[in-house]
Amino acid sequence: MISGDSSRLEKRRALLRQRRLATSLLLVAMAVFIAMQFLPHGFAVRLVTSAAEAALVGGFADWFAITALFRRPLGLPIPHTALVRTQKDRIGRALGNFVRDRFLDPELVLQRLRAHNRALQLASWLMSESAGEFIAGRVVALLPVVLKTADDEAVLRFVAELAREGMRRLDVAPLANAAVTRLLEGGRHMEVVDAFSRLAEPALAGMQDTIIEKVGEQTGRFFPLYFDRKIGRAIVRGVRAWLDEIRTPDSAERHELDGWIRRMLEEFGSSENCARLLEEARSVIAANPALHQVLAAVWDEFKREIAADLTRAQPQSEIVSARIIHTAGELLRQNRQMQDYVNTALERLIVDYIAPWREQISDFIADVVAGWDAKTVSDLVELEVGRELQFVRINGTVIGALIGTALFLLSALLPAG
Repeated sequence: MISGDSSRLEKRRALLRQRRLATSLLLVAMAVFIAMQFLPHGFAVRLVTSAAEAALVGGFADWFAITALFRRPLGLPIPHTALVRTQKDRIGRALGNFVRDRFLDPELVLQRLRAHNRALQLASWLMSESAGEFIAGRVVALLPVVLKTADDEAVLRFVAELAREGMRRLDVAPLANAAVTRLLEGGRHMEVVDAFSRLAEPALAGMQDTIIEKVGEQTGRFFPLYFDRKIGRAIVRGVRAWLDEIRTPDSAERHELDGWIRRMLEEFGSSENCARLLEEARSVIAANPALHQVLAAVWDEFKREIAADLTRAQPQSEIVSARIIHTAGELLRQNRQMQDYVNTALERLIVDYIAPWREQISDFIADVVAGWDAKTVSDLVELEVGRELQFVRINGTVIGALIGTALFLLSALLPAG
């Protein structure tokens, strides 16, 4: 049995227990009242009779009032009974108006929002483990759907246009100068040289036969092939030795190449043609159809990697998503300006997008309630509050008996007229 059905069953049992208790007290009062009629009417009998009468009046009055809320007492068509069933639509309208006026009033909403730092509360939730697991789980569940239903051409057109628009707005010259300056300051340009030299060595070995052939073309058909090979191999050895030299720290070749690169970059950066050449390169890249092909290759590879990752027991995308959520919460917690921005965004969301729909939300609530079955609504309401209402019956019976006793004693103490 699901938890909802179990909860309703327990509530119904509690309601029946309280109803039996209230009815039992009323029956006891009735039995006492009837029994007193067969006894001599002395002081004690009249006292108990008065208490029983008042208990019956209080108990029956409360029974009628509570029963009239949900159904017709004894099935009789008494006016103004079965109120929840007959007034269901009015209750729905009142509930909708209540939500409209007490929950969605802009001033009230802003007041409640500003009572606490909602962005800080959001940050605390994002930093929790449960938030990371929840959001990451939703991301992993949604990714296969996105990959399967995404229109590849539409995605590529969108990304390509976004890239082109970004490149059109990009001022390349200052970025290039900053990148070159940073590269030279840290000596990272020589790390690039080292990387290229390591890539060039195996390529050089593979091109040895081609170099020998080209040497032979230059020396002529009558020059011995033996010398062509020696010259070609000497060229390869010389280039390889130079590559070793430029990778050796503090070598003369490395210092010379370092100085040459710095001079060339500085001269290019200070030349009048630098900005124009960079601008032309930016325009060519932005307009080149190859950009679409590059993006298509990246998109296909991205989809393959994500699809393969999702087959794992613990997808990396889930781990990364949880870390991103936690990091976002940490940044939001530490950055007061970001908190102010989030709080303002929440206020604008409520005031500009939700509050204007107050009337429609009120109508929606009223329409939903109007569509409910009247008997079902009545039974559900009684199930939720009926147990507490049975205490009213119990109190009515007990208090009635006490009041009856007090009135009898009061009348007995007063002098007869």
